[in-house]
Amino acid sequence: MENTVLCVRWGDKYDNTYVEKLKEQCEEHCSVPFNFYCLTEKPIQPYDVLLPTYWDKYYLEDRGFFWAYRKYYAFALNDDPKILPKIQGNKFLLLDLDVVIHQDLKYFFDLPMDKPWIVRGWWNNPDTIKRNFAKHKSTPINSSVIRWDRGQLETIVKKINKNVEVIFFTYPSADNYFNHHWYNVWNEEKGFFRGFPQGDIYSWYKGNVFPDDMTANKIREDHKICLFNNSGYGEGEYDEEIKDLW
Repeated sequence: MENTVLCVRWGDKYDNTYVEKLKEQCEEHCSVPFNFYCLTEKPIQPYDVLLPTYWDKYYLEDRGFFWAYRKYYAFALNDDPKILPKIQGNKFLLLDLDVVIHQDLKYFFDLPMDKPWIVRGWWNNPDTIKRNFAKHKSTPINSSVIRWDRGQLETIVKKINKNVEVIFFTYPSADNYFNHHWYNVWNEEKGFFRGFPQGDIYSWYKGNVFPDDMTANKIREDHKICLFNNSGYGEGEYDEEIKDLW
């Protein structure tokens, strides 16, 4: 099968229930055949793939820099197939574990692929994004959903490998690194990534499109995917909210 859904799980934030539920959602909301893999440090299921570790030593845990870099190990299959030999397919869709899928994922696999795709946070104020660009915050993009074809992200992996120590020290998040080097805030057409259009993906806690549709905690089933971000929320409260929507 050429279509592949990937997710990543590490640490204790999410248990395997989230992986199973994501897999169930994909099976319910994808009308084309697909492979499913979870990159994890503790493989227990047939679909699990052991996470690589070659970037781990550069992560500054005491400072929290370049948080969630482990998701980007999924890109390594483009750079060196021997690193993740089990992963098959040519069309890849990376999904965070804390998403709610509303519509057919076939839409993502059928997108034109002159460029890879990433979430454009339409709920963000564009002026705030530009004002905070040099401050390494308020990124307009979100890596909760990424769509690429095999080989398209090879350049990113090579760039990280070449500059890994500087990148991990400099950027407070992996999304921030993407924003500065692989996305163009002022002219998306000039960037490496293209953002998913308005109406595709929205945020449960932040809203949909600034400034006209910013109601939080609202289901929008006419969109493809709902994203969760539990910053500032207690783990228990967050878990219950997403599980109620599953």
